[in-house]
Amino acid sequence: MARGMAALVGLCLLGACAAQAPLERPAGWSDQSYYLPMRDGVRVAVSLHFPGGKPPSAKATTILIQTRYGRAVEARRGGSPTDIEMFLARGYVVAVVDTRGSTASFGPRDVEMGPDERADMDEIIAHLAARKWSDGRVIGYGVSYMADTAEFALSRPAPALLASVPRQMDFDAYLQGFLPGGVQNNFLLYTWGNYTLKVDLGRSPRNDALDCRLRVEDCPGLFPDIQPVDEDTDFTLLRQALSGRRHWTPEDYVNAPFRDDKGGNGHSMLDFSPASELAGLIRENKPVMIWGSWMDATTAQAALTRFHSTPDAPVEIVITANNHGHDRSADPFFPDRVAPVPTRDAQFATVFDFMDRVRAGKPVTRNIHYYVLGADTFRDTRVWPPVGVADTRFYFAPEGTLLVQPPAQSAYADYTVDFTAGTGKNTRWSTQFGAPPIYPDRREADAKLLVFDSAAFDTDMELAGTPVIELFAAAQSNDPVFYVYLEDVAPDGRVTYITEGQLRAIHRAPADPETLPYDQGPAPHSFRRADALPVTPGKTMRMAFALNPTAALIRKGHRLRVAVAGADADLFRRYPEEGPERFRVSLGADAASAITVPLRPWR
Repeated sequence: MARGMAALVGLCLLGACAAQAPLERPAGWSDQSYYLPMRDGVRVAVSLHFPGGKPPSAKATTILIQTRYGRAVEARRGGSPTDIEMFLARGYVVAVVDTRGSTASFGPRDVEMGPDERADMDEIIAHLAARKWSDGRVIGYGVSYMADTAEFALSRPAPALLASVPRQMDFDAYLQGFLPGGVQNNFLLYTWGNYTLKVDLGRSPRNDALDCRLRVEDCPGLFPDIQPVDEDTDFTLLRQALSGRRHWTPEDYVNAPFRDDKGGNGHSMLDFSPASELAGLIRENKPVMIWGSWMDATTAQAALTRFHSTPDAPVEIVITANNHGHDRSADPFFPDRVAPVPTRDAQFATVFDFMDRVRAGKPVTRNIHYYVLGADTFRDTRVWPPVGVADTRFYFAPEGTLLVQPPAQSAYADYTVDFTAGTGKNTRWSTQFGAPPIYPDRREADAKLLVFDSAAFDTDMELAGTPVIELFAAAQSNDPVFYVYLEDVAPDGRVTYITEGQLRAIHRAPADPETLPYDQGPAPHSFRRADALPVTPGKTMRMAFALNPTAALIRKGHRLRVAVAGADADLFRRYPEEGPERFRVSLGADAASAITVPLRPWR
């Protein structure tokens, strides 16, 4: 909405409009909004959107979206029609809630998705189910943070909740967001953390001059990030909600490098992850359709983790190669493509089909519907990795080669870490802020890395599963990080990104899967402080860790490349914090560095 419209709406709310002048509400304004008090007196802001703009005469199911970005922002999501308009056209009522401590709701914000916020879900769902226009049924929905809340809701003892459709969620905020491989994701921690801090304290994320807490005349300019409820025509309640709000900051987690570390706010990152409520998810055992993308952070990993960690739950998964909002393609093999695959209409047709089946009481069959990078097609499987996939081991060898047999003689590959190396500003790790991940030809980027190439494939192969790296290496420092990229090298030399993984070496101790909070897949680590291993400079270490899962077509004549780095200057924290770094990677004999790749013939 233009700034002028926001100001006009604000003046009308303040009583400056002529009584006879009709108020044209801006895009995203709800049909009804109010504060709903929780058990402890904290009031959360609720917006309702009705088909046709009025409460329906026939009973309707409610779509529940719980956001921390502002109710009106969520109402403007999508294109034309918006996501909410798509639901309204199907006869649903849509409820959007500002979670406690965020934007227009009351309460502190000590942590994201904390215990009180999760307990609120029970009351919100019961309230919506009891409304006169409700058929008593609620379905959770959301993209990104709202996907996490939709997933959390499935763990709650809320009988009216039928199912959820989380799209692009994090199952483990530590490992799948803020510290993948134990490596601090500076972009997410600081860019996202400071953005949310600013808006929750009544500041505009787009205009630093606006401050609703200090000046009431600034409040209208915060729309759509903050929308007052209908009764709050002079912003009094909104300013009360914002005033003196206690809030976590990114600095709370700067010195919390382990998964069991409590931040300065008293909460670990696992505490605010859906994985922390695994027991509730298993107990409630409700249907869920989870969307992810091979190219969006670790959302595909999150979906597959949930699939494996709740083996008896009615889970359907859709994995694309789109960006975070599923409104743009991000398949690196088709860098010029813009339109998402599937189209937005097709995506919602899939969502509506799931919801229709759930409402009709039909069973949900466990299934994974996944896109294959480079093939422009989807496939289906009931298990992951798919049937017929075989682990194929490629060994690092002298002269930058990958061999299917380990070198008989021991050798080394030395690499001086280039701390200017990176993957770019628009990647899988930054798509949460709207920009699509863009991975151009990586030949130039790989010139800064240590690379190993396989022989050309003699037939088309499908890579489907989780590649695992086993690295024997020594470092010059006592705190190295190893980044590993898996890439496709075409006959013309073009290098295409497929997937990546990283590990801070202090986390290298293998973990007993039975001791972990959920099924982490192959080559897991605990990331617990007690399991940390010191790094002795110059001493060879064994490190085995998983890359992000993927599915890609490797065509005949193409080669696989493994590229090793010690930094991603564009996105991640530097390790060590200062000074040079040098790796010595062992090749062959008793310390044969290798990568295991899940492959099957393309059919």
